[in-house]
Amino acid sequence: MTINDKIKYLSAPLPEDIQSYISSGYYDRAISLIDSRLSSGCPEALRGRLELEKVRLIHLPADFPYTYPQALALIRNTIPTFTEEEFQALETAGRIDFLFLNGEKRYFHRFFETLTATHPDIALRSNPALAEESARKAAFRLKTIRQIKEKGALRYHIHIRAGLEIQDAFFVPGKEILVHLPVPKEEYPSSNVRILRTSHNPFSLDTAHSPARTVAFRETLIKNEAFWVEYEYDSTIRYQQPDPALAGHEDGPQSAAAVVSPVPSDSDTGEVLPHIRFTPFLRSLAADIIGGETNPLEKARNIYDYITTHIKYSFMKEYFMLPCIPEYCAVNQKGDCGVQALLFITLCRIAGIPARWQSGLSATPESIGPHDWAQFYVEPFGWLHADLSFGGSAFRAGDEERRAFYFCNLDPFRMVANTAFQAPLRPVKQGLRADPYDNQVGECEIDGTGLYGTQFHYYHKMIDIHPVP
Repeated sequence: MTINDKIKYLSAPLPEDIQSYISSGYYDRAISLIDSRLSSGCPEALRGRLELEKVRLIHLPADFPYTYPQALALIRNTIPTFTEEEFQALETAGRIDFLFLNGEKRYFHRFFETLTATHPDIALRSNPALAEESARKAAFRLKTIRQIKEKGALRYHIHIRAGLEIQDAFFVPGKEILVHLPVPKEEYPSSNVRILRTSHNPFSLDTAHSPARTVAFRETLIKNEAFWVEYEYDSTIRYQQPDPALAGHEDGPQSAAAVVSPVPSDSDTGEVLPHIRFTPFLRSLAADIIGGETNPLEKARNIYDYITTHIKYSFMKEYFMLPCIPEYCAVNQKGDCGVQALLFITLCRIAGIPARWQSGLSATPESIGPHDWAQFYVEPFGWLHADLSFGGSAFRAGDEERRAFYFCNLDPFRMVANTAFQAPLRPVKQGLRADPYDNQVGECEIDGTGLYGTQFHYYHKMIDIHPVP
């Protein structure tokens, strides 16, 4: 059993004294107590929980580097007129994340990115180009959506190079390096996948339908080098307008995705510790959202409507640092694309609707980056898509046409690498993964020790993207 197999134990409770120190922000004292418990012997589940919690406590402070004066100065660097009253109002509204470390309030390293990404007025005051870029991207997506509706389908050919490189400070010459880089699956909307070239000879390449597809490298390097893979594929979207009157019946039109994955498995319906949990709070929330609705398509629509209109987008600390992710999202009413997708998946499963994870990249002519979304299954249509964060972005912009589209549909600018949350990597990574739940940017370990996300750089380069008739 590797440490990655112990991730399920994050759902186990912590001893009261350790939890008290963590809640108070005294991480060093909590770590000391953890070491004491581990040395004295404890049950397997508690041992796994403590080992993982120690890693979290070591890394978490780095995600919250700013004191209050530093955080305010960061904003005033581009908005000199920004007031303390404005800062306090945003913090009170839950838009600026913080925690306490040894009695001092510290602020999340991406808090200002969240503000400029979700508050157009702040983006405009900070950098007018940001607001213009956001408006341009929204207009491009809406134009694409209308093309899909008009034509019924839209296909793009996409050619990408993706890679990672260990930071020099963490590179160790002469030690074996294991690297996993995500590559496209043959999974709707991705097709005609071709791996073109790589930086090093691959140790392995997963099958085209692997739940978390990667190309893996094993190398012993004397000099630090980047690892990369170049691939091309087609991304094709066929417009879906499922009729609620047919939902729940066996006979009828299937979705485009149903051809690849016609039947849900048990893994699409149940709990998966530590995050996909049917907690009393989430069961109650699902009941409130669904009400007396019995139509499965409308149940899913109710859940989508709730998340896109109630959950605010926010950049997150590493998922490994979060407690039960769907419950965290629902209680705090905030989350990024993956956090929102996982809440949708969990609520759908509670409601009896099979649902699963899908992730990889959002790759448009203008930008490329990691992205997560969800799938849900309704007879007779099969698998349909829901992009919660893109739908929520449209809601904040007052664009109902765009918001409605992302229930049942995607845009064609996707690279699908993963179709299961918490899917294992092959070959097995011995050290703790940088992201134990998903793989959008890659994983790396040196001599069996996993590197944290801040210890390597990743990149994506768009080589070509063009529509295909």
